[in-house]
Amino acid sequence: MTHIKDIVERENHKKKIMVSIILIAGLILGFVVKNIYHNYKEEQFFKSVKQKEIKVTPKTVKHEVSDIFTEEYQKESDNQLEKWKKDKNYNFSKPLVVQNAYGTYTTSLYYYAKTNRASYAVCTVEAEGASIYRHKLKTASGKKYVTTHEYEIIGLVPGQKNKITMEFYNEDKRAVGKTYFYVNMPEDDVIPAVLSKNTGESKVEMSDGLFALLGHDKANVSNIYLYDNNGVSRGRMPLNKYRTDRFLFIGKEMVYSYDFNKIAFTNRLGRVTKTIDIGNYEFHHDFMYDKKHNKILCLVNDKSKDTIEDVIVSVDVKSGKTSKLFDCEEILPLMRSLAVQRKGGLNTYGGTELDWIHLNSFDLIDDDSLILSSREHSSLIKIKNIYDKPELDYIIHRGTIYNGTDIAKYQLKREGTLIPNAGQHTITVEHDDSLPEGQYYLYMFNNYFGRATSIPSFDWSLYPNVGKFTKGTSYYSKFLVDEKNRTYKLEQQFALPYSSIVSSVQHLDGNIPFSSGMSKMYGEYDKDGKLIKSFSYEANKYSYRVLKYNFKGMFFW
Repeated sequence: MTHIKDIVERENHKKKIMVSIILIAGLILGFVVKNIYHNYKEEQFFKSVKQKEIKVTPKTVKHEVSDIFTEEYQKESDNQLEKWKKDKNYNFSKPLVVQNAYGTYTTSLYYYAKTNRASYAVCTVEAEGASIYRHKLKTASGKKYVTTHEYEIIGLVPGQKNKITMEFYNEDKRAVGKTYFYVNMPEDDVIPAVLSKNTGESKVEMSDGLFALLGHDKANVSNIYLYDNNGVSRGRMPLNKYRTDRFLFIGKEMVYSYDFNKIAFTNRLGRVTKTIDIGNYEFHHDFMYDKKHNKILCLVNDKSKDTIEDVIVSVDVKSGKTSKLFDCEEILPLMRSLAVQRKGGLNTYGGTELDWIHLNSFDLIDDDSLILSSREHSSLIKIKNIYDKPELDYIIHRGTIYNGTDIAKYQLKREGTLIPNAGQHTITVEHDDSLPEGQYYLYMFNNYFGRATSIPSFDWSLYPNVGKFTKGTSYYSKFLVDEKNRTYKLEQQFALPYSSIVSSVQHLDGNIPFSSGMSKMYGEYDKDGKLIKSFSYEANKYSYRVLKYNFKGMFFW
C-alpha cells in the first residue's frame, strides 16, 4: 500500500509541475505576445509620424503696466499664460503659441504643448533671405526628455512670413511628432538696416549664432538688435534708458543691464525673474561674471566723485548687494594727480568730471586678479588681490607716460617687434593648457588711435603711423604674456577696418567675430585673419560693440 501511495504522490507532483510549467509558459507567451503587439503598435505609430502643417495664430498678452522690467508686468504675463493653459489641452497639433510673451524679445514665441511620450524638441526657423536657424531647444527646467514642452523660440524675422518647424524625438532618436506652421511677424522700423554685405576670401563657415548690436547711436532707449549670418534682422530686445555691454549667462539665466544702474535676470522663457539696482553708481563700458565668488564685476562711475570711468564694483548675485571693489585713484594716484581736464573744461560726455584713465573693458585672469584696458593711457593694467588688497601687478604700455615714476618698474618688457596697443578695446584673456604655468594670451581690438586729452605730454612718436580720429588702421592684436619672466610678445596680428574709438573682437567656435564702430561694420574672420563675411549697417554715429552669441546652454542644447 505504501508503494502505491508513493506512486500517486509522485504523479500528482508531476502534474503540479506540468501545470506550473504550462502557467509560466502561458505567462511568458502572454508577455511576449503583449510585447510584440506593443512593439508593433509603437512601430506603426512611428511610421505614422509625418511632418504636417498646423494652423497657428499667436496670441498676445495685454498689459496695463508698461515697464517690462517690473514684477507687475511679468505677473500680468504669468497670469494670462496660466489662464490660457487651463482653457485647453494643448498638444503638438494644437500648441499654445504667444508672441513675445514677457516683452523681452520682440520676435520670440512662447510655445507650450503636452504629449504622453517623453521627447526633446528641434526647432527650425526659416524666412526668405535669412539663414536657416535650427537648434535643439532647451526647456525651462533644463531637462532634455519631457512630456511638457515649454520654450521660448527666438530668432523670427520681423516683416516676414516665418516658417516654424517643430520636431520631437525620443531617447532612441525616433520622431514622435513633426509639425510646421507659419507666423507673420510685423515690421519694425526701429531696427537699423543692414546696407550691404561683403564676402571675404576665407572659405570657412560662419560660426553659429546671432550678432548683437549694442549701444547703437547711443540712443536713450538703446535696444539690443540681433542679426543672423546673412545680415537679416532677427528682432530686438528692448532696454529702458541705457545700452547693455554684453550678455552674461549665470546658471539657467541670461543677465544684462537695462538702465543706467539696473541689471535684469531673464530665464529660458524670456521672463524677468529679478532685477538689481546698484545704487549710486552708473554703468559704463563693461561687466563680467566671477563664477567662483558668484559676483558680477562692473566698470562704473561713482556719482559722488569728481572723476569718471575709474571705479570697479562687485554685485553679489544672491543678495544683490553692491560693494566697491577698488578705485583706480587709489592704485595709480600719481597718474590721477598729473591728469588735466580737456580743453574747454568738459569731458566727452559733456560733464565736468575728469576722465583721467577711461577704463573701457576688462577680463578676469584668475580667481583674484583681472586685466583692465585704459583707453586714455593706451595701457593694459593687471590688478591682483582684487577682493582682499587690490594692488598693481603689471602694465603693458609702449609709450613714455610712466617714465621717471615708480610705476615704470611695473611695465612688462616687450620682446620682438609689434604694433603697440593704442586706445584698445575689449581686452580678453585666453588660457591655453599647452602653455607653461604663468603664460596666457591677451587679445583685443587694437584701435591704434593716438589721443590722450588728459595727458598733453603723451609722446606718440613710439607709435608709428598711429591713427587720427577719422583715418588710420586698426588691428586684431594678440599678445603672449609671460608673468614669470615679466615679458610680452606678439602672437598674432592682422588689420581691421579702422575705428578710432569703440569696437570689439571676440573668439567664437574657432572664428573671430568683430565690429568696427566708426566704420559702421561688423562681421567675422577665420582664425588666420581672413575675412569670411562683413556687413555695413545704418547709423548716424556707430554701435558701441557687436558681440556674437550662440545661446548654447541658455535656449539651446
